[in-house]
This record gives sequence, C-alpha cells and structure tokens, in this order.
Amino acid sequence: MPTTTLHSELIQLFETKQKQLYVAALSITRNQAAAEDAVLDAMLAISELQQTPENLSAYVYRTVRNKALHTVKQSKRFSSDSEYSNFIDTQSQSAEQQVFLQQVLKQLEELESNQQQVLIMKLFGDLTFDEIAEITANNPNTVASWYRRGLQKLKENIHEPAL
Repeated sequence: MPTTTLHSELIQLFETKQKQLYVAALSITRNQAAAEDAVLDAMLAISELQQTPENLSAYVYRTVRNKALHTVKQSKRFSSDSEYSNFIDTQSQSAEQQVFLQQVLKQLEELESNQQQVLIMKLFGDLTFDEIAEITANNPNTVASWYRRGLQKLKENIHEPAL
C-alpha cells in the first residue's frame, strides 16, 4: 500500500483512539509527559514505515507499549505523583469520595504490573479485553483474569468511607 494510505489510516486511528493510546502508555510510564512522548514517538516511527501493517490498530498499540517500556527503562524512574487522576472528575465529588479515590489510586500502584495496567486501560481508557490483549500481546482470557484479580485485591485493601 502506498505511504499516503498509511498516513491517512494512521491519522484516522489516532483521532479515534488518542485517549486509549495515551492511557495505555500512561499505565506503563505513570508519567503524563512520558506517556505523551511515547505515543508521539510511536506515531512517528509508524509513519516512516514503507508498508501498512496487516493490523494497523494492533501494531500501533504494541508500538506505543514498546515505546513506553523503553522510556521507563531509559529513565529508570517513576513519578511519585499519580497522573491517573487526570481521568477522574474530582470537582463533582465530595471530600469523602475524593479521599476514597486517592486510596484507590494508591492501592492501584501496589498491584502487580500486569493487573495495574489492565485496570487502568479498562477503567480509565474504556478499552475492551480484546483491545488490551492486542496491546499486551496476551490472550483476552488472561487479560480478563488479571482484571478480576486486580479488582479483587483492590476490594480487599480498600474500605469505602461511609457516605
């Protein structure tokens, strides 16, 4: 396929999946700027391909994931501040609910990496198990299992405040 076709497909995919791509990168980097950089680096790298990959969406997600992992390995740092709160509307919540959300986010960071990433992509990015499976190169059943185990651990470690 001509490169112009790749570029137009890539632009369309980015326009429709920008948030999901960002959340996928954020689930790995835990840093807003690093996640944005990973997505942009991935898009630039893919735009330089001579042929359109067979499954462009899966290829983009995997490239974003690889760029995010590379960023983490290079920097060897994690932000101590949670960037996940960018996806939560705290203005419309009570003080108790805000405290509860902070507890959830803190406990989320204590989960195993695969559980954490799946929960973030599913809850904050509205990705399906099939989409997450594409990103992580795993079976959708494995992804669903990580999701269920992660939710169970969160429920065990967090007590909702009385409202």
